[in-house]
Amino acid sequence: MKTDDRTTNPDRFFRIKKYLRNYRLYLIFGILSLCLTNGLMLVTPYISKIVVDLLVAGAPVDQVGMWALIMVGLALVAGLFRFLTRRTIIWMSRKIEYDLRGELVEHLLTLSPSFYDNNRTGDIMVRVTSDIEATRQMIGPGIMQISNTVFTVLFSIPMMIYLSPELTLYSLAPAVVLPIIVNRLGNLVHKKSTLIQDHFSKLTATAQENLSGIRVVKAYRQEKAEVENFEDMSKQYYHLNFDLGKLQALFFPLIQTIGLSLTLVVLYYGGMKAVEGEIPLGTIVAFIGYLGMLLWPMMAVGWVVSLYQRGKASLDRINSIFNTAPEIISNEKGTNGKKIEGKIEFKNLSFSYEQTEVLSDISLTIEKGETVGLLGLTGSGKTTIVSLLGRLYQVERGKIFVDGIDINDWPLKELRKNIGFATQEPFLFSNTVAENIAFGIDNAKADAIAEAARIAALDKDIEGFAHKFDTIVGERGITLSGGQKQRTAIARALMVDPSILILDDATSSVDTETEHEINERIRAHSRDLTTIIISHRVSSVKDADQILFLAHGKIVEQGTHDELMTLDKRYASLYRSQLLAIELEQL
Repeated sequence: MKTDDRTTNPDRFFRIKKYLRNYRLYLIFGILSLCLTNGLMLVTPYISKIVVDLLVAGAPVDQVGMWALIMVGLALVAGLFRFLTRRTIIWMSRKIEYDLRGELVEHLLTLSPSFYDNNRTGDIMVRVTSDIEATRQMIGPGIMQISNTVFTVLFSIPMMIYLSPELTLYSLAPAVVLPIIVNRLGNLVHKKSTLIQDHFSKLTATAQENLSGIRVVKAYRQEKAEVENFEDMSKQYYHLNFDLGKLQALFFPLIQTIGLSLTLVVLYYGGMKAVEGEIPLGTIVAFIGYLGMLLWPMMAVGWVVSLYQRGKASLDRINSIFNTAPEIISNEKGTNGKKIEGKIEFKNLSFSYEQTEVLSDISLTIEKGETVGLLGLTGSGKTTIVSLLGRLYQVERGKIFVDGIDINDWPLKELRKNIGFATQEPFLFSNTVAENIAFGIDNAKADAIAEAARIAALDKDIEGFAHKFDTIVGERGITLSGGQKQRTAIARALMVDPSILILDDATSSVDTETEHEINERIRAHSRDLTTIIISHRVSSVKDADQILFLAHGKIVEQGTHDELMTLDKRYASLYRSQLLAIELEQL
């Protein structure tokens, strides 16, 4: 899978900035509410100075009580604005999470099979879930806390200077080491966060593979081995998180120690000045109040840095997917809305997977309505031919034509909606039989679903199901037999009313009598349907208009059944050996 420069942006926060612009009103209102919250709270220490000075001066109780009520009122209003801050900024982060996850899944669905050949499903799932959540934490709580810190510092320190420049100098001197600590420990947090997310992807992928392949695990009695392997990986994940926890355990106490040391400095020097009468007691109280307001943002710096580093590591992993460009680009105007009829031409087609040649100089013409059979040993290139026809992989121009038009000029949506595809190992969703058959159709009618099932010879089986078409088939169609799953896939392929039908060993689990019945019903359903049948059984293709025998990516024999039997080479030898095997089974 290549990387397209058009999708690569050196700014890792490119998409985040885009979403922040989209939801800027939320952000602006949230920051404004945050400013009002802190503004009201910043008045409180100064009011406490007034109250203490009044008490020292022996002012009337009602006068002191009035100021106390003002403090309570300010706290209530500040609480309201704090609620609005969270309501807007956290909501914004949730909306960005929703949009980012949707965009990521949408992009994943545009990537060609080669991407999924090289990336484990579990790793992709972690990026769609855990990494998106870590990015949201960086955007929501991260922005809120860093904004709170900046605002508090910008307004508290000037008030402290106003109250006592000398105490401000004494109290903030120890804070000069804070940027150094944050930078050093922050870099370590980022490195460990990246390792944790990568290992979590491996852990999730392993669990996903074990659950998906549970029958293989049980068949080979590997439960204990897989449990031990997962336990080892879990221990590694535990130790990685433990190391990060120890780093964070060092981070927060260090910052807290610095913050508390500032209070001790103020108490020591401020107390001496108050005793000597150089600074009023109310000023000391207000000063400690402003200093206390600085302590939480200072302690929150460690948490914010941790959120930022973990979010940045996750964002890099998400961007690595976004920066992977689709190999297949749709030409939306190449055919001017022309409908596919079904004629197919291959002209000197060659194709390679990862530098390994799979097809070599394939030339073939399939007329509209013809049935073509593809035979050959495993790895001969049969499935690759039909995969290229559906443009699942990039095809060189001038090699494949549909209705005389280069396949690269057909819009992908138009091309694929006219190709019905059923494979040897069909993927069924954990839905009803009807929903699986109608997967490619919006608002499918019940009679159309029933007709597709009838053509696929699935109707009698469905009549035996407890809930007929509403029967849940389970994950990957686990409640169905192999033949039932294949016939469901054939019905799904027919349901889209294709111009081209591809059956890639789609009846390997079906008996020959039922297979013959399916082929007859397909022919009766549409005489104009171009059909390509891939099989290892000669009986599946012997009635085809053309039969191709492939070996090592090349067409080595081509003709009708009678022509190939007369040729008396590979096809004839395979036919006789399979015929003999059937006769021996019947003895």
